Amino acid sequence: MDRDGIMQKPTIAIIGPGRAGSALGRALRSAGYSIAAIGGRNPDNVRKLADELGARACQSPATTIDVADLTILAVPDDVIAPLSAEMADALCSSAGKAAVHLSGAQDRTPLTPLARQGSLRTGVFHPLQTFRRGPQAVRNVAGTYFGIDADAGLREQLAEMATDMHGHPFDLSGIDRALYHAAAVFAANYPMTLLAEAIAVAGEAGLGEEVARQGMTTLLAGAVNNLRDLAPADAITGPASRGDDGTIQRHLAALKHDPAAQRLYQLLADRTKLLARKKNEEAA
Repeated sequence: MDRDGIMQKPTIAIIGPGRAGSALGRALRSAGYSIAAIGGRNPDNVRKLADELGARACQSPATTIDVADLTILAVPDDVIAPLSAEMADALCSSAGKAAVHLSGAQDRTPLTPLARQGSLRTGVFHPLQTFRRGPQAVRNVAGTYFGIDADAGLREQLAEMATDMHGHPFDLSGIDRALYHAAAVFAANYPMTLLAEAIAVAGEAGLGEEVARQGMTTLLAGAVNNLRDLAPADAITGPASRGDDGTIQRHLAALKHDPAAQRLYQLLADRTKLLARKKNEEAA
């Protein structure tokens, strides 16, 4: 904090100019943070993002800690621990510095080498969000919920950082990370898989490729829009929610040529019936 008691914005380094790293870098810069350095395996990607954000392109990951207050490891989950160890071995100056990773599936354990050898404050800063490639990804940052688990002092700094990006910080400490991340995968990834199944089935029914894709995508968007004001149990529609078993059986018969899709449909229908039943029991 400065002498007026206002928390100063840390300078930021980002290792990994991929989807999440690039989106957060752009959002943080727009929020008034100085992006001091960009590091990563691909020199072209590093240089491109560094030039865009007015940052230094770093070849050595440990260098980012030397030039920034807070280093964000925006790398795949299985890279966090070895990268942390590599950076710890090459540290020059780490006094007052901090490092966080963006993984929702892991706690602070992969950053232990940095905490031990460099005495860095460490944390998790997980954006509960999905990002596409390209500059447009930054649009998803505002409104995002950020899970935070960090050392004292850093925790407050990360919460303010989330708020500055128009996000919503929440406490991840004590949360079962595997279950939490499984929940995130259910929400962010599997609807895309189901949409692909829907488009394929619509194509088999005779719809043209573009009509199938646009029609089913618009249908999904409408369902998601309904969830802005309703709980899932209140937003579900269709034969399973109504108990229309005759229609369900006709769907299953139509899918008999694809046993895997048939099983998937049956499982989802059963879970939807259970959701509707719980809602009715709670309302009784």
